[in-house]
Amino acid sequence: MLDPVLFNTFVLLISLLIVFKGADLVVYGITRYARKLGLSDLLIGLVVVALAASMPEIIAALTGLMLGQEDVLFGTMLGTNLVHLTLVLGVLALIGKKIKLEAGLLNNRIWVLGAVLLIPFALMLDGNLNRVDGIILVALYAIYLGWLWNRETSMHALKKRVLLKTIARDGLIFILSLIAILLSGRWLVFSSLNLAMLAGIPAYFISLTMIAFAGALPDFAVGLRSVFRGHQDVGVGDVLGSVTLELLLFFGLVGLLHPLAVDVPTVLPAMIALAFALGFVLWRVSQKSMTWKHGLVLVGIYIAFIAFETGKLFN
Repeated sequence: MLDPVLFNTFVLLISLLIVFKGADLVVYGITRYARKLGLSDLLIGLVVVALAASMPEIIAALTGLMLGQEDVLFGTMLGTNLVHLTLVLGVLALIGKKIKLEAGLLNNRIWVLGAVLLIPFALMLDGNLNRVDGIILVALYAIYLGWLWNRETSMHALKKRVLLKTIARDGLIFILSLIAILLSGRWLVFSSLNLAMLAGIPAYFISLTMIAFAGALPDFAVGLRSVFRGHQDVGVGDVLGSVTLELLLFFGLVGLLHPLAVDVPTVLPAMIALAFALGFVLWRVSQKSMTWKHGLVLVGIYIAFIAFETGKLFN
């Protein structure tokens, strides 16, 4: 009989590989399609790539919810977004030495976006994520998309006709890869929860660290590829787009369809760290660049947060 730790570790690693490759192919298929429509790099990153690359963590969070593990949902979503803003952008800055952070479509509205992204935290501080909260968050995301689209159409000409045969292959890659992510995402959560149970570690901590890091792997791939290929707007837009999509649309839909109680004392440190990292990143976006020193600060924020959460385990 196989050792349960070895078996679940094997399933976890295989799931990670499938998630990583599947997400990369999803991004490949949907990005090629978007570019054939004439969309800008930043909009592709903010919406298209962000949606595709967010699939692993969204599936992992929903799987936890279906298993009755609400801690997994909050840990995965807060942890993944913290990884996005600190490790992904921080490592990209360290590798690139100095990277450009063009606001593009967001222009001088970057701080408005920052204020809007703090609204989910304010709504959850009462200990509930209810249907009214869900309506507010989904409405905010719809307004955000509408505003982005108006800016895009006024700044870039979209192609009116795209032949079906030119996008059929990209569409097939997207669908098959998405199915692979859906299945491997479930295996990832099951194996992670089993390992947590065997080790006596809370599910929230596992989702906040292991699952969150795994969910952010596609964004690492997108960011590195965008830096090396000179399309940094895609990588930066992917991070900001993922955070916006998950904090507004995902939490909004959860509130609408499955209202939840929020364990505020447990999630508050992650909310504070996430808000601080968001403010730092938006400040650098407003300055249009980030050096390796700023990257070091972001990585330091993540290390300090993980050290704090690890310390709580032993108290």
